[in-house]
Formats: sequence, C-alpha cells, structure tokens
Amino acid sequence: MEWLIPTDVKVPIGLYLAATGTATLLVGISKGGFGGGIGVLATPLFLMVLPANVALSMMLPILIVCDAFTLRQFPRTWDPRSFRMIAGGTVIGLGFGLFLLLYFARESVDGDRWIRLIVAAVSILFCILQAWKAWRHGQAPAYQPGWIVGTLTGIMCGITTMVAHAAGVIVNMFLLTRHLDPQHFVGTCARYYLTFNTLKVPLYLLASVLADKPYITFTTLKWDLWLLPFCPLGVALGAWLNRRMSSRLFTLVIYLFLAITAGKMIRDSL
Repeated sequence: MEWLIPTDVKVPIGLYLAATGTATLLVGISKGGFGGGIGVLATPLFLMVLPANVALSMMLPILIVCDAFTLRQFPRTWDPRSFRMIAGGTVIGLGFGLFLLLYFARESVDGDRWIRLIVAAVSILFCILQAWKAWRHGQAPAYQPGWIVGTLTGIMCGITTMVAHAAGVIVNMFLLTRHLDPQHFVGTCARYYLTFNTLKVPLYLLASVLADKPYITFTTLKWDLWLLPFCPLGVALGAWLNRRMSSRLFTLVIYLFLAITAGKMIRDSL
C-alpha cells in the first residue's frame, strides 16, 4: 500500500486516506445528482493533506472518471446552446489559468498559499450563494444572459477550474439562469466538465515541463489508483440517494463543513 501513498503527505496516513477517500466519494455523489454542489468540498480536503500541485494533479483524473460515469446517465440529454455560450470563454480562461499555474510554481512565489486562498475564497462564495438561493426558495434569476455574459462567465470558469478545480459554482450559476429542467441541467454540466477537464490534461503536462514543480506525472497517476474505484461507486450512490431521500440536511452539513474548512485554510494561509 505504501507505493500508493504520496511521499510528501502532510498528515498521518490514516487521515490522508480518510480525507482523499471521502473527497472522491463526495465528487461522485455530487455528479450523480445528489446534494447539489457538495463536490466543491473535495479540493479543500485534498489541499488539507497534500501540497497544492500534488492535490490538483491527483484530483484531475478523479474528476474525469466521475464525469465519464455521469455522462453515461445522460447520453443525449443536454442543452447545446448553453454549452456553446460558455465554451469559447472557457478555452480563453484555461490559457490564463495555465499562466497562473506557472507563476504559482515559481520558487520565489508561495504558490501553495495563493492556491489555498483562491480555493477558500471560492468555497466561501459558494456557501454564500447557496444561502442566498435558499433565501429565494431556490428560484433562479428572472433574466437570461446573452453571449457576452456567457463568454465572460466561461473565462472565469476556465481560470478557476485550471487553478483550483472550482468552476462548478460559476457553471451552476450560469446554467440556473438558462432555466433548464433537471436532466438537461445535469447532462449539460456533465458534458462541460468532461470536455474541459480532459482538455486540462495536456495543459497540466505542459505546466509540468515549464514549471519549477510538476503538476501531473505518472507518479501522481499511480497515487490515484486506489481512489478511482470510489468514482463509479460515488456516482451510483448519488443517483440512488437522489431517487430515495431528501438531500437538504445532508447538504446543509456539507456546506457547514465546507465553510469551516475554508475558514481554516484562510487562517492558516494568513
């Protein structure tokens, strides 16, 4: 088992296994349609136990595998127009995100600190937006954005997903304004995430070549092996829970834990 454990784990091995295993399950459960955006907790959990570049590298294959299993549940149900409205901007944002990764990897820059601050800020923003949504009783905004707003939204998604795997809150906000039914909403999300998470792979490989520290290597892929079986398990569990129980209390607990985790990350970084 030791060869599956990163050499620079910052916590006891048991805590590492619990944090990363739980994070992977939460990604799958969220993508399976249960608990809203609870998968946003995964990145903070990985960052709590690993250096930022290792955490981002290990999460990327997990996201792709979960996206692939989610897409199998919605093979033809999606909204192409909504996808196209943010796709072009996302490509541009990925380029900016690659530049930021290279900057954060410089020895003169405390990249781990900045990545943790970005993830924590996005996490707290997510909790605030979820509270606002609950206050509005889940109602989406009455307007529908045009192509300019869609492109700008895509750019922000590209930057945040490249630097922190945290574009979900922005994608969800945009798609809520499109007033899609649940199946088209999840199907569009699945295609978007699978497309651009896969596109991030060559960009992370390029960052590994150009940066002072690696972002994705065969070694980080090896460390992912024991986690990958949790992906289809989490997706299946999320779909099962979606059909059988209310996610309100479960989601509330997750968001509370997310806010506490984000607050701790900010305190530690500052």
